[in-house]
This record gives sequence, structure tokens and C-alpha cells, in this order.
Amino acid sequence: METKEAVDTANTLVAGITEEAKIKINSMPTFEKAKLILGQVKVIKKAMRDKKEAITKPINAGLKNFRDMFKPIETEIDEIENYLKSEVVKYNHKLVEEEADRQEKALADIESGETMENATKNVERVTQKIDQIKTRKIAKLKIVDATLIPRAFLLPDEKAILGALKDGMEVKGCELIHEEIAINNY
Repeated sequence: METKEAVDTANTLVAGITEEAKIKINSMPTFEKAKLILGQVKVIKKAMRDKKEAITKPINAGLKNFRDMFKPIETEIDEIENYLKSEVVKYNHKLVEEEADRQEKALADIESGETMENATKNVERVTQKIDQIKTRKIAKLKIVDATLIPRAFLLPDEKAILGALKDGMEVKGCELIHEEIAINNY
């Protein structure tokens, strides 16, 4: 219940300053009032952050420990699954090739006078095996030559560009600008 009370207290405090905060700052008295409200905002934000962290840090730590406990076995089981799936796909490819070979042989046998039923028996056996293997095709991206990718599909790494600009490097098409923001230091 302590958490609910903290949230209720914060809501009460925020409700108390919400209307006061809707001021136009156009003189020193309104600036001073804004400073007072910003001070209150800072206190409320810190109290909420501290309360939230006091609750979530132990939960997150427990969750991390719980996940870490299962990670080795999950990794191992994923490796087993991936290996077996790749073996199934290889076997399926082998059967598909075998089916094509047997179809060719069946056609040749039919042309040399063999009955359709006798000529296609071996094909049917392989086809039955293939039908038991469940696979599906998925679309995946394979970049063959990154230099040919149209510009519309390239996303700039803004963090890296900003770092380069701050280090004095020139980055064509970009510039370092300085935007003034207010600091809640009240």
C-alpha cells in the first residue's frame, strides 16, 4: 500500500501545481514563479524516480538472475534445435534430388515399355518420405553489395555522426548545431 500512497501523494502534488504552471513568462515576477514551480517539479520527479527504482531495481535484478539461470540451457537447446532442423532440411534436399532422378528413370522405363505402375513405384516411395517432412520457405535478406543499396534504405547513425562532429570531423550533409534548452536547476 506504501507504493499506492506514494503515487496518490505525487498525483496530489502535481494536481496542485498544474494550474499554477500554465503561466506566460514575460517578467521577473513570472520568471520567479516559474522557478518555484520548476523546483517543485524537480522534487516530485526525483521522489517518483527514487520510489520507482526502489521497487523496480530488486525486481529487475531478480528477473536478470532468473534469466541468467536458464540462459545456458536455452542456448544449448537452441543449438540442438538449429542443428536438427538443418539436418532435416539437408535430408529433404537429398530426397528431392532423389525424387527427380527417379522420375527421370521412370520416364525412361515407361518409354522402354515398362508399365506406369511399376515404373513409378520408386518415385512414390520417395514422394511419401518427402510428404512426411514439414518445411516452409521464409524470405530473408542477403546483402550482396552494400554500395548498390538505394539511399532511401540507408539510415544514418545519428549518435556516431554527432560524436564525429563533436570530435571536429567533417561529415558531409550534416552540421553541429547548438540548441538552447532550459535546465531545471531551481
